[in-house]
Parts: sequence; C-alpha cells; structure tokens
Amino acid sequence: MIQYVVKRILSLVPVLGVVAVVVFALVHLSPGDPASVILGPDASADDIRQLRDELGLNRPVPQQFASWLGNALTGDLGTSIYSGTPVTSVFLDYFRPTLSLAIFAQIIGILVAVPMGVFAALYRGKWMDGALMSFALVGISVPSFLMGLLLILFFAVFLNWLPVAGYAPLSEGLGTHLEYLLLPAISLGFIQAALITRITRAAMLEVMNNAYVKTARAKGLSRATVVIKHTLRNAFIPILEIIGQTFTTLIAGAVVVEFVFNIPGLGQLIVNSVERRDFPVIQGTVLLVAFGYVLINLFIDLIYGVVDPRVRLDQ
Repeated sequence: MIQYVVKRILSLVPVLGVVAVVVFALVHLSPGDPASVILGPDASADDIRQLRDELGLNRPVPQQFASWLGNALTGDLGTSIYSGTPVTSVFLDYFRPTLSLAIFAQIIGILVAVPMGVFAALYRGKWMDGALMSFALVGISVPSFLMGLLLILFFAVFLNWLPVAGYAPLSEGLGTHLEYLLLPAISLGFIQAALITRITRAAMLEVMNNAYVKTARAKGLSRATVVIKHTLRNAFIPILEIIGQTFTTLIAGAVVVEFVFNIPGLGQLIVNSVERRDFPVIQGTVLLVAFGYVLINLFIDLIYGVVDPRVRLDQ
C-alpha cells in the first residue's frame, strides 16, 4: 500500500513539471506588458523600463522560469503584480466560492443522476429509459453558460424566486449562502448529472446480468433489496470513479458559470489576472489547480483500490 502511494506520488512530479513549463511559456509568449498595464497609457518609456527592472521582467526568460520554479518548490508562488498580495493568499480568497459551488453542484448531480440511472436500467428499452437518456443527452449537449442564462431568466426574472447574480459567503448564513449558489450549482450539476446517469445505467445493466443477481431474484427477495443490496452496491465502483473524475472538471466548468453569475471565484480571478497581465497570479493559479486535479485523481485511485478487490495496491 505504502509503496503504491509513493509510486503514484512520484508519477505526479513530471505531470506538474510539464504544467509548469507550459503555463509559464504561454503566459510569457502572450502579448501585453504588465508594466504598461500598471502605469497606464500615459507612462513614459523610461518609467516602463524602470518598472520592468523592478519586477524582474527584463531578465532572460529561462532565468525567470528557474527563479519562479525554485520558489514554487518551496511553496512561494510569488506576489501579485497588481495588488502586491502573495499569490497563495489571493488564490485561497477566490478558491472558497469555487469550492462551495463545485461541492454543491456535485451533490445536486449525484442526487439527480444515480436514481435516474437506476430507473433507466430497470426499465431498459421502455419509454422511461428513452426519456431519461434523452434528458442525459440534452444535459451533455447544452453549455453550462446557456443553462445558467435560462435559469436566470425563468427563476430570477420571471418568477423572482432567487437572486439574479452575486455571492453570499457562508458567514452570512447557510440559507443565504445556498440561495445564491442554487442556480449556478444547477447549471454545473446538470451537465454532471447527465454523464453520471449514463455511467450508472451502463454499470447497472452490466451487474444485472450476473448470476448472483438472478439467484437473489430466484430466492424471492424483494425488488428493492435486489436493486439496492445486490445490484447498485456492486455497480457503484465505476459510478464512484466517474463521480471523482467529474468533480475535477467542475473547477474548469465553474470559470464560465462564475462569470455569468458574477461569483468571485477562480474564474473571475483568472479573467481579471489575464486582463491585468498579472503573470504570477496566472501561473500560480493554474499550477495549484493542476496540483489539486492530480491529487483528486490519486485519491480516486486509492479509493478504487480499496473498494475493488480485483485491484492490488501492493503491485
């Protein structure tokens, strides 16, 4: 077990290394000068050159990368050019709304998708199966920003049940916090529900054809017992895997939804940082998101190895 974990952690190092190189290269190859953005259009060439020297932007790019990577390995991702705040602090301030939105959206997706996938499998080939799979197809096809706009138009504008946009931190109360997150969470969770529904249906159908399920039916067990105890329980391994994988995609999907609902999350941070050419914030944010992504996938692999007896973690 320990040997497997160490091997998986070591395998993450080259992945993060590639991410660091790519994001640094893209940021520094993109047009725009942070010094010009900070000083404004009326700044003289001498002022811009002096600020570039202070920010270290006139050094050779390989030297800038080596300095940034060396600091990143010690946990120092630099300081925001725009605000002068450490990148880690800026990231944590904007990460909380994104994390709340992603968790809420995933809960909605699971609560909707798993029952839908189970019923679609139980009524395979019937009208309910077709209706639920059509719903899943629509969920995969409709972009999250379009779903968000439609929800705003119906629930916020026409019915006036929920706020149009904005964000309320958890300190203002759980009810207010969830009220502002409900529409964006549904926008994100709708897509996740569609994918989880399809995987749940496929996993259920595969397990339903096994001999032990047929034996349970032959023993006269109730349908609910057969479905929950013998079928869904054994089909939950691939469902758990897809739930973990889709959670990592919620962070990327939240960028657009946060912009639509004016939520001060990582999406807003990245957009603002790109507009300001705030290189340290862009690099640090992408690197931290990539680090979180690989950690979640590592956690999924460990859980998969624990719950599935066919997987040996000591190999």
